Amino acid sequence: MGGQDSTATTAALAGLLVLLAPVLALIAFLAVIVTLLVPSSHAACTPAASGAAGGEGGEWVATAYGPPWEGIQGDGITATGINLQEGPQMYLIAVDPSVIRLGTYWHVSPNPWGNPKLTFLAGDTGGAIVGHRIDIYDWEGRAAQNAWGSEHVTLTPAAGNGAANVLEAAPAGPVEARGGEGETAGCPAGAPEGPLPLTSAQTAKVLSDGLAAAPVEAPQAVKDMIAAGDRLHNATYVYGAGHGPPLSTLQPAYDCSSAVSFVLHAGGVFGDYAEDSTELESYGEPGPGKWVTVYANSEHAFMYLAGVRFDTSWKGTDEGPNNGQNGPRWRVYPEVPKWATWVVRHPPGM
Repeated sequence: MGGQDSTATTAALAGLLVLLAPVLALIAFLAVIVTLLVPSSHAACTPAASGAAGGEGGEWVATAYGPPWEGIQGDGITATGINLQEGPQMYLIAVDPSVIRLGTYWHVSPNPWGNPKLTFLAGDTGGAIVGHRIDIYDWEGRAAQNAWGSEHVTLTPAAGNGAANVLEAAPAGPVEARGGEGETAGCPAGAPEGPLPLTSAQTAKVLSDGLAAAPVEAPQAVKDMIAAGDRLHNATYVYGAGHGPPLSTLQPAYDCSSAVSFVLHAGGVFGDYAEDSTELESYGEPGPGKWVTVYANSEHAFMYLAGVRFDTSWKGTDEGPNNGQNGPRWRVYPEVPKWATWVVRHPPGM
């Protein structure tokens, strides 16, 4: 009898599994959909992807290219549409897109400028750039390119354009820093993603990783602008870039006035499209503001937010962690740059 009972039980279980199979399949399918559509609760702590298959570290061969544009140097228009014909100063490399994804950011060491902190945009390709080989854009001309020649270099991934979700609501309590100096909204210190870091100080603070923390007591619009400045941390400088597309979309490159426009727009005190530096001379109201001040003339524009300068220019006027890096960055210097005369403006109420 025991054997017959066992056989009957086994048959019953087999029948039940047959009946439940469609239900189990449906549950598995729904689980996959939820995984794809619902982000992890720790998404803010996940570093942005920097590279495609391969390319993370290791030895690479690096040559240099740039103006004058002729022959194998190309026409000065990159594979991603960036216009290099006038030799703008920006850090860019040509890569094999099957190895390194276009639009990602990398540290290259050594490099022609001798600064391992520089962040290079993978923004171009080339017929001879295959496998573990890159071409470094050098705007300084053929002599500089030939002097570099061909070198063995190491590539390491760099963070993308700042924290992708840094414009989210800031944490409730003061956060003193980032990059080993504190924690941000439950994320481990040094995580490249996460909410805007805050400081209990009366002014903003440039952190060791080059990003900025906002004063905890600053108006929300000011926090939003500082967060926007952090988003541009790894953007490169290209004259005329950032003008044309709406300021609500993040671009890979900016010039001085489009970077200022982007930050002001994030605070809700600017229009939808960037203005040039001459137009910024008549922006807002005259004189310095309490929280936000714009400096402009016909050739350049920059701004101060909560006491910290945001500028694409660094030469001679940056003693902080972003010294030596072109592009929109937070600058540390004890006084306003004096190499030109500035028209001083501020957003109404700021």
